[in-house]
Amino acid sequence: MISTTRVATERNRRWPWLGAVCGGVSINAFGAAVGLVSGAIDLSPDIQAKLPMSSTVLAGLALVLVVGIPMGLAAVSAFAGGGRSGPMAHIAGVLLVAWIVVQPAVTGETSWLQGSFGVLGLVVALRGWRMTIAAGRSANLVSADA
Repeated sequence: MISTTRVATERNRRWPWLGAVCGGVSINAFGAAVGLVSGAIDLSPDIQAKLPMSSTVLAGLALVLVVGIPMGLAAVSAFAGGGRSGPMAHIAGVLLVAWIVVQPAVTGETSWLQGSFGVLGLVVALRGWRMTIAAGRSANLVSADA
């Protein structure tokens, strides 16, 4: 049997490595979005034509909404040690993997960076899922003790 003190500690545990990974991905997403919107990332006319409405601004906004913000929120939660870190990391990781799958389908271009970020997304999603399962088990133990 686990004491309630230990359960509370596990549920509120901080995850600095997870926060660093999610924070790094978020910073990269915001940086890429700024590059797309400002024109610093020069897309070929063929690739730009494949973007929704041929808009780099829309692509940058989508990147921020789908990857940047969810990863940033997951990073803050992981550093703070909130009880929602698991679900937030899981959702952010799944969204990153989805972005990595959809991006080459839309643009027709691939890069080694997509593979790297795809692996990071998978790691974050799996870790978040495992954290969520563990928190559920801990909550069940607390309610069984009561």
